[in-house]
Amino acid sequence: MAILEIKNLHKSFGKTEVLKGVDLSLEKGEVLAIIGSSGGGKTTLLRCINYLELAEEGTIEVKGELIYDGEKSITDEEIRKNRLHFGMVFQQFNLFPQYTVKENITLAPKLLKKYPDAEIDSTADELIAKVGLSDKADNYPWQLSGGQQQRVAIARAMAMEPDILCFDEPTSALDPELTGEVLRVIKSLKSKDNTMVIVTHEMGFAKEVADKIVFIDNGKVEAAGSPAEIFDNPKSERLKSFLAAMLKA
Repeated sequence: MAILEIKNLHKSFGKTEVLKGVDLSLEKGEVLAIIGSSGGGKTTLLRCINYLELAEEGTIEVKGELIYDGEKSITDEEIRKNRLHFGMVFQQFNLFPQYTVKENITLAPKLLKKYPDAEIDSTADELIAKVGLSDKADNYPWQLSGGQQQRVAIARAMAMEPDILCFDEPTSALDPELTGEVLRVIKSLKSKDNTMVIVTHEMGFAKEVADKIVFIDNGKVEAAGSPAEIFDNPKSERLKSFLAAMLKA
C-alpha cells in the first residue's frame, strides 16, 4: 500500500488553472523529487499536499486513509489534524527569531504535548546532532548562516515525526557552498523510515538521491519514472527540452 496517493488534483487561482489533474503515489521510505520549470505547478502541488492550499478537485490518501476530498468541505480542525502527517521545510527558513535553535525545534511538540518535556528535549538534542549543530543549540537564528538555519528547519520538521517530509526548493535561498551542506543533510536522512517529497532545481541531487522523479509541466505530470528513465532516457520532448536548458544553466 502506498504511503501517499494523490489522484486527479486540480487547483486554480482565479481563472488561472495551475494544477490540471495531477496523479502520483509514493511508497514508505521512498524519496520523490519533483522537477520542472518555474510556474509549472511544483510548489502549488506541495502546498496542496500540506493543506497550505486547498485543491478544488481530487483526493489525497495517506497510509490508505482518505485525508482530503476536493468535493467535500473540511473544517479548520481537520486541516490542522491532517497537516500533522507532513513536515514542511520551506525555501525561506521561517524560524522564530526570538527562540534559540533548541526552542525552535521543541516549541510545536511541547504545545501539542506529544511526549513529556524531558523526552522532547532529548529528541531535540538528537536531531540537532543529526544535522550537525550540537554546538549551536543555544544560538538564535540571527547568529546562524543560512545553511545552518535551514538545517534547523529540517530538524524542526522531523521533531513532529511526520509520515512524509516535504521540501520546497530548500536550497534556493542559499549560495553554492551552503547549498552543499543542506543537500548533504537531506541525503543523510534517506532511509527506509523516512519518506520524502522534494521540489528541487538541483538536477544532480535529484538524480543521486531520488527513487522516483516527477516532471511537472504546465500543471500536469509530463513524465515520471526512475532517475535513469528521466535523465538517461527521457521520452517526452518537453522533458528533453527542460533538461537541455538546465544542463546549460
